[in-house]
Amino acid sequence: MIENASSLLAGVLLGVSLLNWRVARSRPVWYRVATNTVLLLLLTAAVLFTAGSPLEPRFTEAVALDRLSQQILVTLWWVLGARLLVELICATAVIKQFSIEGRMFPDLVAGLVYLAVLLTIVKTVFSFPIGGLVATSGIIAIVLGLALQSTLSDVFAGIAVGIERPFAIGDLVWVEGPIEGEIVQINWRSVQIRTFGNDIATVPNSLVAKSRIVNRSVPTKRRSDTVHVACDAALAPERVFELIEWAVLLCPDILETPPASVALGRLGQRTNGYEVAFSVADSGALWRTKSMLLKEVLRQLRAIGVADEPAASDSQEAGSDAARTPLAQRVLDIPLFEALPLESRCRLAQQIERRALMSGEVLFSEGDSESSLFIVASGVLEVTRMVGGTATRVGRISAGDYIGEIGLLTGEPHAASVRALTPCLIFELCKSHIAPMLSAEPRLLHALELSANRGRELIARSVAASVGTTAVPPAQLLDRMRAFFHLLGH
Repeated sequence: MIENASSLLAGVLLGVSLLNWRVARSRPVWYRVATNTVLLLLLTAAVLFTAGSPLEPRFTEAVALDRLSQQILVTLWWVLGARLLVELICATAVIKQFSIEGRMFPDLVAGLVYLAVLLTIVKTVFSFPIGGLVATSGIIAIVLGLALQSTLSDVFAGIAVGIERPFAIGDLVWVEGPIEGEIVQINWRSVQIRTFGNDIATVPNSLVAKSRIVNRSVPTKRRSDTVHVACDAALAPERVFELIEWAVLLCPDILETPPASVALGRLGQRTNGYEVAFSVADSGALWRTKSMLLKEVLRQLRAIGVADEPAASDSQEAGSDAARTPLAQRVLDIPLFEALPLESRCRLAQQIERRALMSGEVLFSEGDSESSLFIVASGVLEVTRMVGGTATRVGRISAGDYIGEIGLLTGEPHAASVRALTPCLIFELCKSHIAPMLSAEPRLLHALELSANRGRELIARSVAASVGTTAVPPAQLLDRMRAFFHLLGH
């Protein structure tokens, strides 16, 4: 009667196990773990009742059918135990949110578990010798391992990298070699990186596992870097610090937090070396910002007479003392007056007025109607505009920039406000300075119109030109200039 019960129990549990496998495979992992645990407990009780311990089963020798049913029960116990162990490993992978590569490890472990269970069933349940099979399999495994050594090295390195997860798809990384770019694909054999030159670099996992890797995207995408500046040793370091800090203010991509810093890195007989440390929001802005920072430092040095370029050839030919002064040179160099004869520009340079601003002082406010042109000799000014009742920064200007040309030529109110961020030196040219010249030579209106329109189109002057951009359309500029200077008949 016990034998009949074991056959019936084996059949019922086998049917329930097959039904559960079919139903549970589409269910969540926690459901599969729970149902397999319950089935394993039932199978354990059944095996203990019919065959004793599943590790050393004692099968009935009398009836072959009963022995087979007991063997099925024990086999089912081993298979279900292996399946429960695999489900637990998979649940761990889901909980820890392993990447696709990280899940290779649970898959390989599952394969080893099923292989071990298969050999155990063959030896323990069906009493077949497996020594020869294991020996033969070992020889085959050694041959395959030698033949696939490189590939297996990449596969297992990929498993290790996937578990550690030093990077993910979309991260910007630097790999010793050097290779730097964005990770676009990670697979069993290699990692593919799109470089800044838009090339795809394929790096084997075995090389990735041995190389030094810097993930530019973790913990944040913020990048920090340093540029080196060489400056004349005769210039006081404090003054150089100030000029470099002004240059930093003119680079919109440099983050305010953490703040940029300047340090004296090297002393020399002729030049001193300075280091500027700064941060940007992401790697895409790094090279652009380094280039802009160096250009702005050069601009500040030239503004104080360091690293000056040779004066323009027409100025040198003029032979006028006024044309050779730094003040006159700044007036001669701005695009607004480039179409004027040299003599006219020299006269304007002699009439220009100096104006000093303290940090925080307002040069002019939005809506003011000063008829003046302002040429920045040194310092940094911020241009803001009211948008929805809030002051919005348009940009910043510094040495060599000029602002307010539309107000000078047409009297239109300013479309933005300008405030000094640092101590500034400004040169101011008023309507009263330019009006006598235009009255004597009305043809200069056309030259000023061309220069003003060209100056508004220059990318380098986009911030300063925006102060007057909305005031006068380019097509109406000449008519407004004639009306403002009372030259309608010309």
